[in-house]
Amino acid sequence: MMKIPSLKEVKTNKISFCKRAPFLSSVKLAGSMALEGSLVLPVFLFFMMTVLLSLETVRFQSNVQEALHQAGNLRALSEYQARYLGGEASEPEGQIREYLGSQLYPYLCTAGGEDGVMVQDLSSSEGNGRIEIRVEYAIKPFIGWIPIGQVRFRDCFISHPWIGYGGASVRDGAEGETYVYVTKTGGKYHLSHECTYLGVQPRATDYAGISSLRNASGEKYHACQRCRPARGGTVYITEAGSSYHGKADCSALKRTVYMIPLSEAAGYGACSKCGG
Repeated sequence: MMKIPSLKEVKTNKISFCKRAPFLSSVKLAGSMALEGSLVLPVFLFFMMTVLLSLETVRFQSNVQEALHQAGNLRALSEYQARYLGGEASEPEGQIREYLGSQLYPYLCTAGGEDGVMVQDLSSSEGNGRIEIRVEYAIKPFIGWIPIGQVRFRDCFISHPWIGYGGASVRDGAEGETYVYVTKTGGKYHLSHECTYLGVQPRATDYAGISSLRNASGEKYHACQRCRPARGGTVYITEAGSSYHGKADCSALKRTVYMIPLSEAAGYGACSKCGG
């Protein structure tokens, strides 16, 4: 009998390349992570620097606005001093630069540093004109060679000078007509708005005796509908009023004063203190 060789596939002892060299797979994984890190890290750093630059820009702009506010208010007050007390109006540029220079890390985000901040005083030369102070500056990118340009800012302070208030009884006009001060319930006119008769002068009294008191017209006092005083303790009344109050600063005790031409005060008599 003749033997026929078996047709079965002879299995060879094959060893995979990965099993024989496992260190190569780890090298491949580490290389891919290094590649991804080299791509993501610059993007992350760029994002963080952009956020920090934005915060620094907001901080610097807040400092500029505060410096404008202080310098503008001082300029408005110095206009009055220059007109009535002598002297010269203040110069806002030096005050603004002094304030900005006193801050922590000044001009950190501005292009050109301190020289890149331009201050303009555009105030009117007339004493009763307006005050206008303008500050212009540019924010530089944190990486100078990136062609993204500059962002420019312009902050302004606009106001009117403070010229005071004298409370004069004569208003300037073609005829120079005299104006006087009257109240809604009073029968006298006053030449000065500071006349003590124009003010309400409440006096304190005990609530227990309020029923027996009368005002200048002989009327009884009733509880104020605004402050609603308690039935007890100290209350406040006036000679011309018809109510008693629980507080000396009740809004009902405030008197409204009107300024009218003297020619329209025919029904009023002259105040014995300021209008005699």
